[in-house]
Amino acid sequence: MKLLTWDEYVRLALSFAVFEQNEDGSWSVEIPVFPGCLTWGATRVEAAAMAQEAVHGWLVTALRFGDEIPEIEGYSLDYLQDQLVEADLVYA
Repeated sequence: MKLLTWDEYVRLALSFAVFEQNEDGSWSVEIPVFPGCLTWGATRVEAAAMAQEAVHGWLVTALRFGDEIPEIEGYSLDYLQDQLVEADLVYA
C-alpha cells in the first residue's frame, strides 16, 4: 500500500469520475470509489469542478465522522488530524 497526499488522493479518485450527459444538456458525475458521491453541472467543465468539490466534501465528512477512507488500487490517503482541520476549514 502506498500513501498519497490529500491532493494526490483527490486526483486519483477523480480519475475514476464517470460523466454522463443528461437529456437537458447538463452533466451528471459519479465518483464510484466513494459511495454516494454524485454531483452535476450545467456544462461538462462545471461538472468537473463540482466533482472536485464533491470529492473534497465526501472526504472531509468521512474523516470527521470516522468513516473508512477506501483504498484505491493499492493507494491510501495519508493524513493527520491537523490536515483534517485545515481541510475542514477550506472545503467544508
